Amino acid sequence: MNNSLRQNPSPLCEAAWREIDLSAIASNYRAIRAAIAPGTKIFACLKQDAYGCGAGKVAALLSAEGVDAFGVVSIADALAVRKAAPGRPILLYPGIGPNAVDLVRDLDLTISISGEEDLASWLATGASLKVFVKVDLGFWRGGVAPCNLRRLMDLCTSESNVAVDGLYAHLSEFGDAGSSTSAQVARLTPLIEGLKAEGRLPATVMVSSSESLLSHPEFDMDAVDPGALLFGLTRSRTGRRALPTRLALSAIKARIVALKTCHDSMGAPPGLPGYHPAMRLAVLGIGWGHGVPRNLGSSASVLVRGRRAPIIPPIHLEHLRIDVTNIPEATLGDEAVLLGSSRADRITLPELAEAWNTDETGVGCGLRESLRRIDVAPQSNPNQEEGE
Repeated sequence: MNNSLRQNPSPLCEAAWREIDLSAIASNYRAIRAAIAPGTKIFACLKQDAYGCGAGKVAALLSAEGVDAFGVVSIADALAVRKAAPGRPILLYPGIGPNAVDLVRDLDLTISISGEEDLASWLATGASLKVFVKVDLGFWRGGVAPCNLRRLMDLCTSESNVAVDGLYAHLSEFGDAGSSTSAQVARLTPLIEGLKAEGRLPATVMVSSSESLLSHPEFDMDAVDPGALLFGLTRSRTGRRALPTRLALSAIKARIVALKTCHDSMGAPPGLPGYHPAMRLAVLGIGWGHGVPRNLGSSASVLVRGRRAPIIPPIHLEHLRIDVTNIPEATLGDEAVLLGSSRADRITLPELAEAWNTDETGVGCGLRESLRRIDVAPQSNPNQEEGE
């Protein structure tokens, strides 16, 4: 087999695949870069294998675009990013413990410190550490409580083998159930002012990820760490900062791998929604082993030759069934579109997310490694209404 084909398999060789528009990620990055102040750094958040788009490829792309640094959660993503972007700073969000200290040292990673116990466990390794201190302003997740921040900073700066390079927080996503964004930042402001007055403020203070970057430009500070926004998965609901983003995940497709007209000799149709006598049944080479949910909404369908074909239960590890009775021209090997366009019709990401009982980010991050990624050319123009 041709080496280039082995490394970049054609959709013709696959029963199922996803299509990734890398140019959309580059375009989204440039839109963010143009919107924020020239001196504000961008830490590209590439958690969950860059939201399902491939951490290594995305890191190489953004490094070439001039991104300042990266943020990851897993060692697997850190390895992929470091290989693709030698020399770029990589911040590890909370989740990696001191048992990974050798990899942290070898990959030159910056760790997050969320409390005194966290710090003590890393100090016990005896390693030299670069750290960002994380503070919890009302997210009720990782990070030190604001009342304990000063003491944690004192402990960090008292250690000769600890370099505090940054201070950061992620703002609450609880909406009306939690503190307002302004109230959260107000908890941080006096702490920043106090540290600054004492000459102990780290070089980088960062609070804005995707949603807050769009909704609260005033909180950009020294750096921002967008994730979903880079992949076209987030858009401002306030209109304070509208960016022309495109979806990086442009399509999910599968092929018809079996096709038949059902017959009485198979027995009575199963007593499940969608089955009927003499139906024309097609089987697609995609299933829950690729990330399709086992329980889909009743409206779930695919596009075959530009027409809707309902998905009928159940979903299997490697297959799912569709009813193509009303698409008599469907044939073995035809392409079925779960996300994307087919002739004049289109299944959008919001529509697919609703059928999959998740949100738009959940679709991309829920796809499994077994679903091949195929890089494609740009598919659409910026669309603020759908975040594409």
